[in-house]
Amino acid sequence: MDRNGVPIRVLLADDHPFIRSGIRAELAEEDDILVVGEAGSAEEVMARCPELWLDVLVLDLSMPGPPPRETVAFLKQHCPDLKILVLTAYQEEAYIRGLVALGVKGYVLKDEATEALVDAIHAVQRGETWFSQSVLEKLSSGGQGVGEVSLTTRELEILKLLRQGLTNKEIAYHLRIAERTVRYHVENLLDKLQAHNRPEAVANAIQKGWLTVES
Repeated sequence: MDRNGVPIRVLLADDHPFIRSGIRAELAEEDDILVVGEAGSAEEVMARCPELWLDVLVLDLSMPGPPPRETVAFLKQHCPDLKILVLTAYQEEAYIRGLVALGVKGYVLKDEATEALVDAIHAVQRGETWFSQSVLEKLSSGGQGVGEVSLTTRELEILKLLRQGLTNKEIAYHLRIAERTVRYHVENLLDKLQAHNRPEAVANAIQKGWLTVES
């Protein structure tokens, strides 16, 4: 309950109905948490959050629609009092820092017990932040500039394909991976390269020596 004895009103956002159903069932065991809605895409999140009286959004990062950074930025503008709590399997530092900078209040990893999500919901509702231990260690390690970060092999592959002007769908087909996975890596690249768009990311990568002009 909040300080007025009212249950914490939560929206679950994940594109897998089975996962949403499991989380809803677990949260139903908590007397002070009320799941008032669900969303299966970023568009649904942006449509439902402003129309519902919500306290906390539990947001998966891998959903159809606009990228997470765009979704979070939209919600901070249209629902400034909403506490956004990420629930995901992704834990790369640059990506986490980018979302935290936009106003995300908590970051819970999906491989943790439900108790962690419950604790996180309570914490962000109190105005605090809550991060999984491994995420907290990354955030506590100190900030990194563009010149100090490194790219994974997969990120470098995708960066080279971005250099060729390929779309997410084309990259996914070329690498034989899911399009949503490509979208995640592209967002991560934008964070690491401190870029606002793909051309800027490619230009910054060339400047830092991660790509050659000919690649």
